[in-house]
Amino acid sequence: MTVPPPNFTPADFTPIYARVQRFIRDEIASGRLKEGDRVPSEPALAERFGTTRATVARALQELVYEGSIVRRSGSGTFVAPRSISAPIDLTRVRSFEEQVTSLGARIDYELLGFDHRAVTGDEAHKLHLDPDGRVYALDRLRIVDGKRISLEHRIIPEELGRRITLEMLRTQSIHQILDEAFGLRVWRVEGRIRAGVAREDMARTLGIEAGSALIIRDYVLYSIDRRPLVTGESFYRDDFHIDYIVQQSETD
Repeated sequence: MTVPPPNFTPADFTPIYARVQRFIRDEIASGRLKEGDRVPSEPALAERFGTTRATVARALQELVYEGSIVRRSGSGTFVAPRSISAPIDLTRVRSFEEQVTSLGARIDYELLGFDHRAVTGDEAHKLHLDPDGRVYALDRLRIVDGKRISLEHRIIPEELGRRITLEMLRTQSIHQILDEAFGLRVWRVEGRIRAGVAREDMARTLGIEAGSALIIRDYVLYSIDRRPLVTGESFYRDDFHIDYIVQQSETD
């Protein structure tokens, strides 16, 4: 007589700490747990899964490492704020806005200033302008899903800036304006990424504490014929991050 195999399911072989993690991830993904919501306590999770608090603590700590939840001493464990990323892609020019909206996020702008002024020496050098030329200096806030994420400071040559409308600045990225309004697609970006801290006025604009860490991107945007179009800086809160992948060439 052949004895039928036990009726096991995949869950029977899943470690309990992994089941706890899957439960919390599913609650977040479904929207039952939203950003800032308190996660069930260690005792409650231990009772639910028939395990020890040590096992639950291990599960929660790994979720902290991956950025799904945050633990606040004396307060409990909460769903972490959504992390905003703009990966480095060395094969394609994509604006911050294009990267963020591709992830399903909404981006809005708050125009802070669009001033017509004399060019500085450094700006003239980067944009190939006459030393006595004039530029437009754009300052605006990028708001992602209702959260203040980035402050952008752009220097635009006068010949382009005088044709940019306030409506454009309230609704479109600089890449989009250059492409759609002027037929100038951004073909190349040269820049650097550095760390900094938020001055008091900048911190107030971004809704963070003065002295908080910032990621700063300096750059010049070029057209296909290597004409410099725009230069400037973007300042990002520290909950923004940059993903990248480095892969060894098969020929090396």
